[in-house]
Amino acid sequence: MKLPRISKPIFNVLIGPLLLLILGIAIWRVLGSSQQWPLFKGNLHLIFTEAQLLPFLLLGLLMPLNWLLEALKWKMALQGIQPISIWTAFRATLSGVSFSVLLPNRVGDYLGRVVYLPPEIRATAVAVTMVASMSQLIWTIFFGLLSIIYLYPLLATKLFLPSSFYILAGSVLSVLLLILLLLFFRISIVSVKLSLLINHPRFTSWMKGPQQFTQVQLLRLLGLSLIRYIIFLFQYGAALAAFMILLNPLDWIAGICFTFLVLSVVPNFAVADLGVRGFVSVGVLGFFTLNKAGILLAVSSVWFVNLMFPAAMGALSLIGVQKFWKHVS
Repeated sequence: MKLPRISKPIFNVLIGPLLLLILGIAIWRVLGSSQQWPLFKGNLHLIFTEAQLLPFLLLGLLMPLNWLLEALKWKMALQGIQPISIWTAFRATLSGVSFSVLLPNRVGDYLGRVVYLPPEIRATAVAVTMVASMSQLIWTIFFGLLSIIYLYPLLATKLFLPSSFYILAGSVLSVLLLILLLLFFRISIVSVKLSLLINHPRFTSWMKGPQQFTQVQLLRLLGLSLIRYIIFLFQYGAALAAFMILLNPLDWIAGICFTFLVLSVVPNFAVADLGVRGFVSVGVLGFFTLNKAGILLAVSSVWFVNLMFPAAMGALSLIGVQKFWKHVS
């Protein structure tokens, strides 16, 4: 059912801040305890100490590499419909981050990128961008499933949920992963069949993008997505180390993988994104350490470095592209 025109902005403007408020209250209840507040203040001082400079430096240096790999993925995905330079792809990727922080579930990522492309191919570009995003989602679900298996004894003890819940969740994720893999590696065939089935000129044009993918291109996209996922883990590891949260590597890796999984499957609003990340991370990693304040600061650091700073750069980049298209038209 299509929402009335007035309800859409209300839905986007009110629900996101309301969710952020609820999550903020939940996090404050954790940090407001007599044990956590001194830890919170102590962890803040770590940001300005020379001893913790190296982890913060690693976190920052990995950010441009992270988005450069994403730009390379997008450049590769567009190869069959619109060759672009890596510099244009990088700027477009950052612009996508700018749009994504304004819209639910980061759907603005697609809109921010395609403004760098000619208007006549933008719809097709969205289709191939979705395929590239699918390659990242595959690894998120794969490692998220492994994290559930690893964390199961702890989750079953702490959350008091029946074992059937975890069996059902694992089964659903396994089936979803299998469907995504089949769809991903057969995307050219699927897009052709969908074009014949729907047989609408606009939809047929939209499907031309996914039809151009080869198996080699798909494997490369999957490989680059895996490298990005590993970089994400390194960034979180560096942030946790910066705030002196030294856990068993398998514990914090499983906790972060589980957080990524939750963020990918739960509907989210950009304004509440940090709240969701903090709430889930504190909830899971809090099983392994009492320093929940440090966990929240570590997650906040990654969020700021990976999203807010690139979003600001992308917004500045959009000024130039808007002038460019105005001049062309």
